[in-house]
Amino acid sequence: MENIPERNKFFLILYVFFLVGIAGHYTESFYGLMLTLTPYILLLMGIFVLIFSGVFRSSDFMKWFAYTYMLTLLLEVIGVKTGMIFGDYIYGDVLGFKLFRVPLIIGFNWLFVIAGAFSVSSRISSNKIIIVSLSAVFSVLFDYLLEPVAMKLGYWEWKDSIIPVQNYAAWFIISLTASAGLVFFKSKNEKEYNLFKNTNMFLHYFFAQIIFFLALNFR
Repeated sequence: MENIPERNKFFLILYVFFLVGIAGHYTESFYGLMLTLTPYILLLMGIFVLIFSGVFRSSDFMKWFAYTYMLTLLLEVIGVKTGMIFGDYIYGDVLGFKLFRVPLIIGFNWLFVIAGAFSVSSRISSNKIIIVSLSAVFSVLFDYLLEPVAMKLGYWEWKDSIIPVQNYAAWFIISLTASAGLVFFKSKNEKEYNLFKNTNMFLHYFFAQIIFFLALNFR
């Protein structure tokens, strides 16, 4: 716990990476390289956040991490196959290696969006219901910002290029459920939960991605 302020300084590296990514996406000669590197950068940044936040030392948080990853990946697989969860969509090849037509990095990114939204919400209120509800709302708003850029970059494609309301409803329910899992994690181990709450790495990763997708909306 005493090293959290020192570790928190590393958040600046997140913004540097994403600012370089923005510049690369706006430079024609580097655009293809940026797309190729996308899944590797997401993986690298996620590992970076886990290490420098210190939460990888928390067994309860890592259990939440593993369960949420498996849940979101499973729902994505069902969603792509049936269209029943998010609507009719398919993934492109930009996000890397796939399992049952779903990129493995997707579950990883779900985790950091939800954890980032939760980190923001927990700084707004200490009420569990408000934190969980705001986390779901912020996650949906993140996806709303992400969707047009993701289609433009070839991350995925919606049927007839129409993003259904069903997608945002699914995002809300899934994020709400996963955020409730983080509250349960708090009730089990207050000390380890405070390790997660007091780090700013998840919060800044959330905002760094928002800046990235906002910038690419104008490309």
